[in-house]
Amino acid sequence: MLVGGLPWKDANASKTEKEKLGDISSSVKKKNRQGKKEPESAETLFERFIRSTPAWTVSLSVHMVVVLILALWNVHHEIPKTIRLTMSFNAGVDRTDDKRVDIPSIASEEIPEETEIVMTNEPLVEDPEASPSEVPITVDVSSMASHEAPLVMGTPLAGREPGSKQILIAAHGGCDRTEQAVGKALEWLARQQNKKTDLWSLTGPYKDGGSQENQLAASAMALLAFQGAGNTTNQGPYRDVVQRAWGKILAKQNPDGVFEVGKVPLQHKHYSHAQITIALCEMYGMTKNPIYEEPARRAIAYAINSQGPDGGWRYEPGKPGDMSMTGWFMMALKSAEMAEIPVPAESFVQINNFLDLVAENDGARYGYQRPNHNKKPVAITKAVSAEGLLCRQYLGWKHDDPRLIAGVELLLDAPLDLSGEKDFYAWYYVTQVCHHIQGSAWKRWNSQMRDVLPDAQVESGSERGSWDPALDHWGSQAGRIFTTCMATYMLEVYYRHLPIYQQKASQNKIILSDTSHGSN
Repeated sequence: MLVGGLPWKDANASKTEKEKLGDISSSVKKKNRQGKKEPESAETLFERFIRSTPAWTVSLSVHMVVVLILALWNVHHEIPKTIRLTMSFNAGVDRTDDKRVDIPSIASEEIPEETEIVMTNEPLVEDPEASPSEVPITVDVSSMASHEAPLVMGTPLAGREPGSKQILIAAHGGCDRTEQAVGKALEWLARQQNKKTDLWSLTGPYKDGGSQENQLAASAMALLAFQGAGNTTNQGPYRDVVQRAWGKILAKQNPDGVFEVGKVPLQHKHYSHAQITIALCEMYGMTKNPIYEEPARRAIAYAINSQGPDGGWRYEPGKPGDMSMTGWFMMALKSAEMAEIPVPAESFVQINNFLDLVAENDGARYGYQRPNHNKKPVAITKAVSAEGLLCRQYLGWKHDDPRLIAGVELLLDAPLDLSGEKDFYAWYYVTQVCHHIQGSAWKRWNSQMRDVLPDAQVESGSERGSWDPALDHWGSQAGRIFTTCMATYMLEVYYRHLPIYQQKASQNKIILSDTSHGSN
Protein backbone atom coordinates (compact mmCIF):
# COMPACT_ATOMS: atom_id res chain seq x y z
CA MET A 1 0.00 0.00 0.00
CA LEU A 2 0.98 3.69 -0.37
CA VAL A 3 1.45 5.77 2.75
CA GLY A 4 2.61 9.33 2.49
CA GLY A 5 3.40 8.80 -1.15
CA LEU A 6 6.17 6.22 -0.39
CA PRO A 7 6.10 2.40 -1.13
CA TRP A 8 6.16 0.22 1.96
CA LYS A 9 6.77 -3.57 2.01
CA ASP A 10 4.20 -5.89 3.53
CA ALA A 11 4.42 -6.01 7.31
CA ASN A 12 4.86 -9.82 7.26
CA ALA A 13 7.80 -9.75 4.90
CA SER A 14 10.24 -8.15 7.35
CA LYS A 15 10.46 -6.78 10.83
CA THR A 16 9.63 -3.22 11.57
CA GLU A 17 12.34 -0.62 11.95
CA LYS A 18 11.67 -0.38 15.66
CA GLU A 19 12.01 -4.17 16.08
CA LYS A 20 15.29 -4.26 14.18
CA LEU A 21 16.77 -1.45 16.23
CA GLY A 22 15.63 -3.35 19.35
CA ASP A 23 17.40 -6.53 18.22
CA ILE A 24 20.64 -4.66 17.62
CA SER A 25 20.49 -3.07 21.06
CA SER A 26 19.79 -6.42 22.78
CA SER A 27 22.64 -8.14 20.96
CA VAL A 28 25.12 -5.49 21.96
CA LYS A 29 24.04 -5.62 25.60
CA LYS A 30 24.22 -9.44 25.66
CA LYS A 31 27.72 -9.55 24.29
CA ASN A 32 28.87 -6.90 26.72
CA ARG A 33 27.50 -8.91 29.63
CA GLN A 34 29.13 -12.11 28.42
CA GLY A 35 32.48 -10.35 28.06
CA LYS A 36 33.51 -12.73 25.30
CA LYS A 37 34.45 -9.96 22.92
CA GLU A 38 35.71 -6.43 23.05
CA PRO A 39 33.00 -3.76 22.77
CA GLU A 40 32.30 -3.06 19.15
CA SER A 41 33.29 0.33 17.86
CA ALA A 42 30.77 2.92 16.67
CA GLU A 43 31.90 2.32 13.11
CA THR A 44 31.19 -1.43 13.44
CA LEU A 45 27.78 -0.82 14.94
CA PHE A 46 26.94 1.68 12.20
CA GLU A 47 28.06 -0.84 9.54
CA ARG A 48 25.89 -3.58 11.07
CA PHE A 49 22.99 -1.11 11.30
CA ILE A 50 23.35 -0.19 7.63
CA ARG A 51 23.49 -3.84 6.55
CA SER A 52 20.35 -4.67 8.50
CA THR A 53 18.44 -1.61 7.26
CA PRO A 54 16.34 -1.64 4.05
CA ALA A 55 17.89 0.18 1.11
CA TRP A 56 15.09 2.75 0.89
CA THR A 57 15.71 3.82 4.51
CA VAL A 58 19.35 4.47 3.82
CA SER A 59 18.50 6.46 0.73
CA LEU A 60 15.98 8.53 2.65
CA SER A 61 18.44 9.22 5.45
CA VAL A 62 21.15 10.31 3.04
CA HIS A 63 18.77 12.67 1.27
CA MET A 64 17.63 14.15 4.56
CA VAL A 65 21.22 14.83 5.54
CA VAL A 66 21.88 16.50 2.20
CA VAL A 67 18.77 18.70 2.58
CA LEU A 68 19.83 19.66 6.11
CA ILE A 69 23.32 20.61 4.93
CA LEU A 70 21.87 22.74 2.13
CA ALA A 71 19.52 24.47 4.55
CA LEU A 72 22.38 25.26 6.90
CA TRP A 73 24.43 26.48 3.97
CA ASN A 74 21.61 28.89 3.02
CA VAL A 75 21.32 30.17 6.56
CA HIS A 76 25.00 30.97 6.76
CA HIS A 77 25.06 32.58 3.34
CA GLU A 78 26.00 36.24 3.51
CA ILE A 79 22.92 38.50 3.57
CA PRO A 80 23.17 41.64 1.47
CA LYS A 81 23.04 44.92 3.29
CA THR A 82 19.63 46.59 3.50
CA ILE A 83 19.01 49.18 0.79
CA ARG A 84 17.11 52.26 1.94
CA LEU A 85 15.00 54.20 -0.56
CA THR A 86 14.01 57.68 0.49
CA MET A 87 11.21 59.27 -1.56
CA SER A 88 9.78 62.75 -1.25
CA PHE A 89 7.16 64.85 -2.96
CA ASN A 90 6.76 68.53 -3.51
CA ALA A 91 5.69 70.43 -0.44
CA GLY A 92 1.99 70.64 0.08
CA VAL A 93 1.14 67.52 -1.94
CA ASP A 94 -0.01 64.53 0.06
CA ARG A 95 0.68 61.34 -1.87
CA THR A 96 0.42 58.88 0.99
CA ASP A 97 -2.81 57.43 -0.34
CA ASP A 98 -1.92 57.31 -4.03
CA LYS A 99 -2.62 53.58 -4.25
CA ARG A 100 -5.88 53.80 -2.36
CA VAL A 101 -9.15 54.23 -4.16
CA ASP A 102 -10.88 56.76 -1.94
CA ILE A 103 -14.35 57.55 -3.20
CA PRO A 104 -16.36 60.23 -1.41
CA SER A 105 -19.48 58.70 0.12
CA ILE A 106 -22.92 60.04 -0.67
CA ALA A 107 -25.50 60.30 2.07
CA SER A 108 -28.33 57.87 1.48
CA GLU A 109 -30.99 60.50 2.06
CA GLU A 110 -29.50 62.70 -0.68
CA ILE A 111 -29.46 60.11 -3.46
CA PRO A 112 -32.54 58.30 -4.76
CA GLU A 113 -32.46 54.61 -3.94
CA GLU A 114 -32.63 53.62 -7.59
CA THR A 115 -29.40 55.44 -8.38
CA GLU A 116 -26.24 54.19 -6.71
CA ILE A 117 -22.87 55.41 -7.90
CA VAL A 118 -20.12 52.88 -7.23
CA MET A 119 -16.56 53.64 -8.31
CA THR A 120 -14.40 50.66 -9.27
CA ASN A 121 -10.70 50.53 -10.02
CA GLU A 122 -10.42 54.26 -10.59
CA PRO A 123 -7.17 55.93 -9.55
CA LEU A 124 -7.32 58.74 -7.05
CA VAL A 125 -5.68 61.70 -8.77
CA GLU A 126 -6.21 64.67 -6.49
CA ASP A 127 -7.15 65.32 -2.89
CA PRO A 128 -10.92 65.89 -2.83
CA GLU A 129 -10.56 68.23 0.12
CA ALA A 130 -8.09 70.49 -1.64
CA SER A 131 -9.32 73.87 -2.78
CA PRO A 132 -8.70 74.98 -6.37
CA SER A 133 -5.12 76.00 -6.85
CA GLU A 134 -4.30 79.65 -7.21
CA VAL A 135 -0.70 78.88 -8.13
CA PRO A 136 0.24 80.31 -11.53
CA ILE A 137 0.94 77.85 -14.30
CA THR A 138 4.34 79.44 -14.97
CA VAL A 139 4.63 78.36 -18.57
CA ASP A 140 6.67 80.22 -21.14
CA VAL A 141 4.24 80.80 -23.99
CA SER A 142 6.61 82.88 -26.08
CA SER A 143 9.19 80.14 -26.21
CA MET A 144 6.69 77.82 -27.87
CA ALA A 145 5.04 80.25 -30.22
CA SER A 146 7.17 79.39 -33.23
CA HIS A 147 7.20 75.67 -32.64
CA GLU A 148 4.79 72.98 -33.65
CA ALA A 149 2.12 72.06 -31.15
CA PRO A 150 3.02 68.92 -29.21
CA LEU A 151 1.00 65.82 -29.88
CA VAL A 152 -1.06 64.56 -26.98
CA MET A 153 -1.91 60.96 -27.71
CA GLY A 154 -5.22 59.42 -26.72
CA THR A 155 -8.84 60.36 -27.14
CA PRO A 156 -9.98 63.92 -27.98
CA LEU A 157 -10.65 64.28 -24.23
CA ALA A 158 -7.06 63.41 -23.25
CA GLY A 159 -6.04 67.05 -23.02
CA ARG A 160 -8.00 67.42 -19.79
CA GLU A 161 -5.59 65.18 -17.90
CA PRO A 162 -3.43 67.08 -15.38
CA GLY A 163 -0.20 66.23 -17.17
CA SER A 164 -1.47 67.38 -20.55
CA LYS A 165 -3.26 70.59 -19.60
CA GLN A 166 -0.23 72.75 -18.96
CA ILE A 167 1.47 71.57 -22.14
CA LEU A 168 -1.57 72.44 -24.23
CA ILE A 169 -2.20 75.76 -22.50
CA ALA A 170 1.31 76.86 -23.43
CA ALA A 171 1.22 75.36 -26.91
CA HIS A 172 -2.10 76.90 -27.95
CA GLY A 173 -1.73 80.39 -26.53
CA GLY A 174 -3.21 80.20 -23.06
CA CYS A 175 -1.65 81.89 -20.05
CA ASP A 176 -1.83 82.23 -16.29
CA ARG A 177 -4.78 84.61 -16.48
CA THR A 178 -6.92 82.33 -18.63
CA GLU A 179 -6.48 79.39 -16.28
CA GLN A 180 -6.98 81.50 -13.18
CA ALA A 181 -10.21 82.81 -14.71
CA VAL A 182 -11.36 79.22 -15.20
CA GLY A 183 -10.59 78.50 -11.55
CA LYS A 184 -12.63 81.47 -10.36
CA ALA A 185 -15.53 80.50 -12.62
CA LEU A 186 -15.60 76.96 -11.23
CA GLU A 187 -15.56 78.34 -7.70
CA TRP A 188 -18.60 80.44 -8.52
CA LEU A 189 -20.41 77.50 -10.13
CA ALA A 190 -19.69 75.28 -7.12
CA ARG A 191 -21.26 77.88 -4.82
CA GLN A 192 -24.45 77.84 -6.90
CA GLN A 193 -25.09 74.10 -6.53
CA ASN A 194 -28.25 73.58 -4.51
CA LYS A 195 -27.37 71.75 -1.29
CA LYS A 196 -30.68 69.89 -1.22
CA THR A 197 -31.18 68.94 -4.87
CA ASP A 198 -27.47 68.88 -5.85
CA LEU A 199 -28.47 70.58 -9.12
CA TRP A 200 -28.20 74.07 -10.60
CA SER A 201 -30.82 76.60 -11.63
CA LEU A 202 -31.18 79.05 -14.51
CA THR A 203 -33.00 81.54 -12.28
CA GLY A 204 -30.84 81.82 -9.16
CA PRO A 205 -29.88 82.10 -6.31
CA TYR A 206 -27.35 84.41 -7.96
CA LYS A 207 -28.11 87.85 -9.35
CA ASP A 208 -29.46 88.30 -12.87
CA GLY A 209 -30.98 84.86 -13.20
CA GLY A 210 -32.82 83.80 -16.33
CA SER A 211 -36.50 84.32 -16.99
CA GLN A 212 -37.23 80.60 -17.42
CA GLU A 213 -36.30 77.72 -15.14
CA ASN A 214 -34.66 74.52 -16.38
CA GLN A 215 -32.59 72.71 -13.77
CA LEU A 216 -31.50 69.95 -16.13
CA ALA A 217 -30.10 72.42 -18.69
CA ALA A 218 -28.41 74.48 -15.97
CA SER A 219 -26.89 71.34 -14.45
CA ALA A 220 -25.72 70.07 -17.83
CA MET A 221 -23.97 73.36 -18.55
CA ALA A 222 -22.32 73.42 -15.11
CA LEU A 223 -21.13 69.82 -15.42
CA LEU A 224 -19.66 70.52 -18.86
CA ALA A 225 -17.64 73.35 -17.30
CA PHE A 226 -16.33 71.17 -14.46
CA GLN A 227 -15.60 68.21 -16.71
CA GLY A 228 -13.96 70.45 -19.30
CA ALA A 229 -11.31 71.26 -16.69
CA GLY A 230 -10.76 67.57 -15.91
CA ASN A 231 -13.07 67.11 -12.92
CA THR A 232 -14.82 63.74 -12.78
CA THR A 233 -16.45 61.63 -10.08
CA ASN A 234 -13.04 60.33 -9.02
CA GLN A 235 -10.56 63.12 -9.67
CA GLY A 236 -10.22 66.86 -9.45
CA PRO A 237 -10.91 69.36 -6.66
CA TYR A 238 -14.62 69.37 -7.58
CA ARG A 239 -15.15 65.63 -7.80
CA ASP A 240 -17.63 65.68 -4.91
CA VAL A 241 -19.66 68.40 -6.64
CA VAL A 242 -19.70 66.38 -9.86
CA GLN A 243 -20.54 63.09 -8.17
CA ARG A 244 -23.48 64.47 -6.19
CA ALA A 245 -24.96 66.02 -9.32
CA TRP A 246 -24.69 62.84 -11.38
CA GLY A 247 -26.29 60.82 -8.60
CA LYS A 248 -29.44 62.88 -8.98
CA ILE A 249 -29.37 63.27 -12.77
CA LEU A 250 -29.09 59.56 -13.57
CA ALA A 251 -32.28 59.00 -11.59
CA LYS A 252 -34.10 61.35 -13.99
CA GLN A 253 -33.56 59.21 -17.08
CA ASN A 254 -36.63 57.45 -18.44
CA PRO A 255 -36.54 53.93 -19.94
CA ASP A 256 -36.60 55.40 -23.46
CA GLY A 257 -33.37 57.25 -22.74
CA VAL A 258 -34.70 60.80 -22.48
CA PHE A 259 -34.19 62.74 -19.26
CA GLU A 260 -37.09 64.11 -17.24
CA VAL A 261 -36.91 67.89 -17.43
CA GLY A 262 -40.04 68.93 -15.56
CA LYS A 263 -42.46 71.67 -16.55
CA VAL A 264 -40.53 73.74 -19.06
CA PRO A 265 -41.28 75.26 -22.47
CA LEU A 266 -41.46 72.70 -25.28
CA GLN A 267 -38.18 73.75 -26.90
CA HIS A 268 -36.30 73.18 -23.64
CA LYS A 269 -36.79 69.41 -23.63
CA HIS A 270 -34.53 68.60 -26.56
CA TYR A 271 -31.95 71.27 -25.76
CA SER A 272 -31.66 69.81 -22.27
CA HIS A 273 -31.42 66.24 -23.52
CA ALA A 274 -28.67 67.07 -26.00
CA GLN A 275 -26.64 69.00 -23.42
CA ILE A 276 -26.88 66.38 -20.68
CA THR A 277 -26.10 63.64 -23.22
CA ILE A 278 -22.85 65.42 -24.13
CA ALA A 279 -21.93 65.62 -20.45
CA LEU A 280 -22.90 61.98 -19.84
CA CYS A 281 -20.85 60.66 -22.77
CA GLU A 282 -17.90 62.76 -21.61
CA MET A 283 -18.15 61.35 -18.10
CA TYR A 284 -18.17 57.79 -19.39
CA GLY A 285 -15.33 58.55 -21.80
CA MET A 286 -13.19 60.11 -19.06
CA THR A 287 -13.81 57.48 -16.37
CA LYS A 288 -14.94 54.32 -18.19
CA ASN A 289 -17.08 53.70 -15.14
CA PRO A 290 -19.75 51.20 -16.26
CA ILE A 291 -22.44 53.01 -14.27
CA TYR A 292 -22.49 55.66 -17.02
CA GLU A 293 -22.24 53.37 -20.04
CA GLU A 294 -25.80 52.08 -20.24
CA PRO A 295 -27.41 55.48 -19.54
CA ALA A 296 -25.17 57.02 -22.20
CA ARG A 297 -26.13 54.37 -24.74
CA ARG A 298 -29.82 54.90 -24.02
CA ALA A 299 -29.46 58.67 -24.32
CA ILE A 300 -27.69 58.31 -27.67
CA ALA A 301 -30.30 55.84 -28.90
CA TYR A 302 -33.00 58.40 -28.15
CA ALA A 303 -31.02 61.08 -29.99
CA ILE A 304 -30.64 58.90 -33.08
CA ASN A 305 -34.30 57.90 -33.08
CA SER A 306 -35.47 61.51 -32.75
CA GLN A 307 -33.48 62.78 -35.76
CA GLY A 308 -35.76 64.52 -38.25
CA PRO A 309 -36.45 63.56 -41.88
CA ASP A 310 -34.13 66.33 -43.13
CA GLY A 311 -31.26 65.12 -40.94
CA GLY A 312 -31.61 67.77 -38.24
CA TRP A 313 -33.25 68.01 -34.82
CA ARG A 314 -36.06 70.22 -33.61
CA TYR A 315 -38.12 70.66 -30.44
CA GLU A 316 -39.90 67.33 -30.90
CA PRO A 317 -38.73 63.96 -32.26
CA GLY A 318 -38.97 63.45 -36.00
CA LYS A 319 -39.59 67.09 -36.95
CA PRO A 320 -37.61 69.10 -39.55
CA GLY A 321 -34.55 70.48 -37.80
CA ASP A 322 -32.97 73.82 -36.98
CA MET A 323 -29.24 74.59 -36.91
CA SER A 324 -29.05 75.50 -33.23
CA MET A 325 -30.64 72.29 -31.97
CA THR A 326 -28.79 70.19 -34.55
CA GLY A 327 -25.43 71.53 -33.41
CA TRP A 328 -26.01 70.32 -29.85
CA PHE A 329 -27.15 66.87 -31.00
CA MET A 330 -24.23 66.64 -33.41
CA MET A 331 -21.87 67.24 -30.49
CA ALA A 332 -23.73 64.61 -28.46
CA LEU A 333 -23.11 61.99 -31.15
CA LYS A 334 -19.46 63.02 -31.46
CA SER A 335 -19.04 62.85 -27.69
CA ALA A 336 -20.39 59.31 -27.85
CA GLU A 337 -17.78 58.44 -30.46
CA MET A 338 -15.07 59.95 -28.26
CA ALA A 339 -16.27 57.62 -25.50
CA GLU A 340 -16.18 54.66 -27.92
CA ILE A 341 -19.96 54.31 -27.99
CA PRO A 342 -20.95 53.26 -31.53
CA VAL A 343 -22.96 55.71 -33.63
CA PRO A 344 -24.43 54.70 -37.02
CA ALA A 345 -22.62 56.34 -39.92
CA GLU A 346 -26.00 57.09 -41.46
CA SER A 347 -26.74 59.57 -38.67
CA PHE A 348 -23.76 61.69 -39.73
CA VAL A 349 -24.68 61.39 -43.40
CA GLN A 350 -28.09 62.80 -42.57
CA ILE A 351 -26.53 65.68 -40.62
CA ASN A 352 -24.46 66.53 -43.68
CA ASN A 353 -27.65 66.55 -45.73
CA PHE A 354 -29.22 68.98 -43.28
CA LEU A 355 -26.15 71.24 -43.42
CA ASP A 356 -26.39 71.31 -47.20
CA LEU A 357 -30.01 72.32 -46.82
CA VAL A 358 -29.34 75.37 -44.63
CA ALA A 359 -26.00 76.36 -46.21
CA GLU A 360 -25.37 79.67 -47.98
CA ASN A 361 -22.35 81.10 -49.81
CA ASP A 362 -21.37 77.61 -50.96
CA GLY A 363 -21.20 76.42 -47.35
CA ALA A 364 -19.36 79.37 -45.84
CA ARG A 365 -22.48 80.55 -43.95
CA TYR A 366 -25.52 78.82 -42.45
CA GLY A 367 -29.08 79.69 -41.61
CA TYR A 368 -31.21 78.70 -38.67
CA GLN A 369 -33.81 76.88 -40.78
CA ARG A 370 -35.06 76.35 -44.29
CA PRO A 371 -38.80 75.84 -43.91
CA ASN A 372 -39.38 76.40 -47.61
CA HIS A 373 -37.02 74.47 -49.86
CA ASN A 374 -37.80 76.85 -52.70
CA LYS A 375 -36.43 79.78 -50.71
CA LYS A 376 -33.16 80.61 -49.01
CA PRO A 377 -32.44 79.64 -45.39
CA VAL A 378 -33.72 82.06 -42.78
CA ALA A 379 -31.90 83.77 -39.89
CA ILE A 380 -28.32 83.55 -41.13
CA THR A 381 -26.28 84.67 -38.11
CA LYS A 382 -22.73 84.42 -36.85
CA ALA A 383 -23.82 81.97 -34.14
CA VAL A 384 -25.46 79.39 -36.39
CA SER A 385 -22.85 79.90 -39.12
CA ALA A 386 -20.09 79.05 -36.65
CA GLU A 387 -22.16 76.11 -35.43
CA GLY A 388 -22.54 74.85 -38.99
CA LEU A 389 -18.82 75.19 -39.71
CA LEU A 390 -17.95 73.31 -36.52
CA CYS A 391 -20.20 70.48 -37.64
CA ARG A 392 -18.46 70.44 -41.02
CA GLN A 393 -15.09 70.18 -39.29
CA TYR A 394 -16.22 67.18 -37.28
CA LEU A 395 -17.76 65.62 -40.38
CA GLY A 396 -14.57 65.69 -42.40
CA TRP A 397 -13.95 69.01 -44.13
CA LYS A 398 -10.20 69.54 -44.49
CA HIS A 399 -8.54 72.45 -42.72
CA ASP A 400 -7.70 74.09 -46.05
CA ASP A 401 -11.15 73.67 -47.60
CA PRO A 402 -11.91 77.00 -49.37
CA ARG A 403 -15.46 77.00 -47.97
CA LEU A 404 -14.16 76.64 -44.43
CA ILE A 405 -11.52 79.33 -44.93
CA ALA A 406 -14.11 81.73 -46.35
CA GLY A 407 -16.47 81.00 -43.48
CA VAL A 408 -13.80 81.61 -40.85
CA GLU A 409 -12.91 84.96 -42.42
CA LEU A 410 -16.55 85.99 -42.10
CA LEU A 411 -16.57 84.94 -38.44
CA LEU A 412 -13.55 87.13 -37.75
CA ASP A 413 -14.93 90.24 -39.43
CA ALA A 414 -15.67 91.88 -36.07
CA PRO A 415 -13.62 91.98 -32.85
CA LEU A 416 -14.65 90.29 -29.63
CA ASP A 417 -16.05 93.24 -27.69
CA LEU A 418 -17.84 93.01 -24.34
CA SER A 419 -18.35 96.73 -23.89
CA GLY A 420 -21.65 96.79 -25.78
CA GLU A 421 -24.00 94.11 -27.07
CA LYS A 422 -22.69 90.63 -26.40
CA ASP A 423 -23.20 87.21 -27.93
CA PHE A 424 -21.51 84.58 -25.78
CA TYR A 425 -23.28 81.81 -27.68
CA ALA A 426 -21.77 82.89 -31.01
CA TRP A 427 -18.33 83.47 -29.48
CA TYR A 428 -18.41 79.98 -27.97
CA TYR A 429 -18.74 78.42 -31.42
CA VAL A 430 -16.29 80.82 -33.09
CA THR A 431 -13.72 79.87 -30.46
CA GLN A 432 -14.05 76.18 -31.25
CA VAL A 433 -13.91 76.61 -35.03
CA CYS A 434 -10.78 78.78 -34.86
CA HIS A 435 -9.12 76.51 -32.31
CA HIS A 436 -9.59 73.48 -34.52
CA ILE A 437 -8.28 75.20 -37.64
CA GLN A 438 -5.32 76.69 -35.71
CA GLY A 439 -2.87 78.87 -37.66
CA SER A 440 -3.30 82.61 -38.02
CA ALA A 441 -7.10 82.41 -37.62
CA TRP A 442 -6.66 81.02 -34.13
CA LYS A 443 -3.95 83.56 -33.29
CA ARG A 444 -6.17 86.43 -34.33
CA TRP A 445 -9.10 85.22 -32.25
CA ASN A 446 -7.17 83.99 -29.24
CA SER A 447 -5.13 87.19 -28.94
CA GLN A 448 -8.42 88.96 -28.16
CA MET A 449 -10.20 86.27 -26.18
CA ARG A 450 -7.48 85.53 -23.63
CA ASP A 451 -7.48 89.18 -22.54
CA VAL A 452 -11.07 90.31 -23.07
CA LEU A 453 -12.75 87.49 -21.12
CA PRO A 454 -10.61 87.68 -17.96
CA ASP A 455 -10.95 91.47 -18.03
CA ALA A 456 -14.75 91.17 -18.03
CA GLN A 457 -14.97 88.60 -15.23
CA VAL A 458 -16.53 89.82 -11.98
CA GLU A 459 -13.68 90.27 -9.50
CA SER A 460 -15.43 90.85 -6.18
CA GLY A 461 -18.63 90.30 -4.24
CA SER A 462 -20.98 87.34 -4.23
CA GLU A 463 -20.77 86.97 -8.01
CA ARG A 464 -16.97 86.83 -8.09
CA GLY A 465 -15.89 84.53 -10.93
CA SER A 466 -19.01 84.96 -13.09
CA TRP A 467 -19.78 87.02 -16.20
CA ASP A 468 -22.54 89.61 -16.30
CA PRO A 469 -25.37 88.61 -18.67
CA ALA A 470 -26.47 92.21 -19.25
CA LEU A 471 -26.76 93.08 -22.96
CA ASP A 472 -26.09 89.49 -23.99
CA HIS A 473 -28.28 88.14 -26.79
CA TRP A 474 -29.56 85.29 -24.59
CA GLY A 475 -28.72 86.77 -21.18
CA SER A 476 -32.25 87.72 -20.15
CA GLN A 477 -33.59 84.22 -20.83
CA ALA A 478 -30.72 81.99 -19.71
CA GLY A 479 -29.16 84.28 -17.09
CA ARG A 480 -25.78 84.54 -15.42
CA ILE A 481 -25.08 80.81 -15.31
CA PHE A 482 -25.40 80.67 -19.11
CA THR A 483 -22.91 83.47 -19.82
CA THR A 484 -20.54 82.14 -17.16
CA CYS A 485 -20.55 78.62 -18.58
CA MET A 486 -20.06 79.82 -22.15
CA ALA A 487 -17.11 81.99 -21.12
CA THR A 488 -15.64 79.10 -19.15
CA TYR A 489 -15.87 76.74 -22.13
CA MET A 490 -14.03 79.33 -24.22
CA LEU A 491 -11.20 79.64 -21.70
CA GLU A 492 -10.94 75.85 -21.38
CA VAL A 493 -10.61 75.52 -25.16
CA TYR A 494 -6.84 75.01 -25.00
CA TYR A 495 -7.32 71.51 -23.58
CA ARG A 496 -11.07 70.82 -23.60
CA HIS A 497 -10.95 69.02 -26.96
CA LEU A 498 -7.79 68.28 -28.90
CA PRO A 499 -7.71 70.14 -32.24
CA ILE A 500 -9.42 68.02 -34.89
CA TYR A 501 -6.78 68.48 -37.57
CA GLN A 502 -3.91 67.91 -35.16
CA GLN A 503 -5.46 64.54 -34.28
CA LYS A 504 -5.76 63.60 -37.95
CA ALA A 505 -2.27 64.86 -38.73
CA SER A 506 -0.79 62.78 -35.92
CA GLN A 507 -1.99 59.66 -37.69
CA ASN A 508 0.06 60.66 -40.73
CA LYS A 509 2.98 62.08 -38.74
CA ILE A 510 2.08 65.60 -39.87
CA ILE A 511 1.29 68.54 -37.62
CA LEU A 512 -0.33 71.80 -38.67
CA SER A 513 2.05 74.71 -38.60
CA ASP A 514 1.35 78.40 -38.20
CA THR A 515 1.25 78.78 -41.97
CA SER A 516 -2.41 77.76 -42.16
CA HIS A 517 -4.79 79.77 -44.31
CA GLY A 518 -5.70 83.27 -43.24
CA SER A 519 -3.79 86.47 -42.74
CA ASN A 520 -2.57 88.39 -39.76
